[in-house]
Amino acid sequence: MDNNLAVYLIGLGFVFMFWLVTYARLIRTTKERNLLAFELKQSNQANGELKKLALYDGLTGLPNRLLLTDRLKQAISKAQREQGCFVVLFLDLDCFKMINDNFGHAAGDLLLRQIALRLSKKLRQHDTIARMGGDEFVVVAEFITHQDISAICDKVTDAFASPFFIAGKSLSITTSIGQARYPEDGQSLEDLLSKADHGMYRLKNEKRLNSNYLAR
Repeated sequence: MDNNLAVYLIGLGFVFMFWLVTYARLIRTTKERNLLAFELKQSNQANGELKKLALYDGLTGLPNRLLLTDRLKQAISKAQREQGCFVVLFLDLDCFKMINDNFGHAAGDLLLRQIALRLSKKLRQHDTIARMGGDEFVVVAEFITHQDISAICDKVTDAFASPFFIAGKSLSITTSIGQARYPEDGQSLEDLLSKADHGMYRLKNEKRLNSNYLAR
């Protein structure tokens, strides 16, 4: 065999081997990159799920107490910065225990989900609707005039205007609502929640007293 041809073939063999090694490394690098991208995607999804579990109510999908606290802090900061106002509404369902006792906890859970859905449809997209736990909800909404507060309260009460269909029954559900306005009723989230909470319980007690009086 001609020496030049032999050298050429040997060189060609080296080139081919180099190409094979390079291709194998490319395949391995691509696989590793794809695996890394998949793991990052899985990690992001897991982090998203953990965040959702930490900040949102598992039953209704509404913000929970932790996220509500953050939203209230943001609302206070914004109101201080822009000289704005907002209202905190504290809702507690009337006779919710009776629903659980008569129809079971599954029916009570269904009612809470339906209420959360109605409130979400009635109120504005930038309003915060949170579930504190049990049958308690909190609404945080900005307002300009006191007429705005009345309109917000009307939207909340309108969410309870039509009956709820639970366990094959048509149930009329009412709620007691307390309110606190920033900055008139408090300038900290603790003061605002406390004021609204006390107002809600005062109204609930008045309803109970009136009910007892009428029952005599």
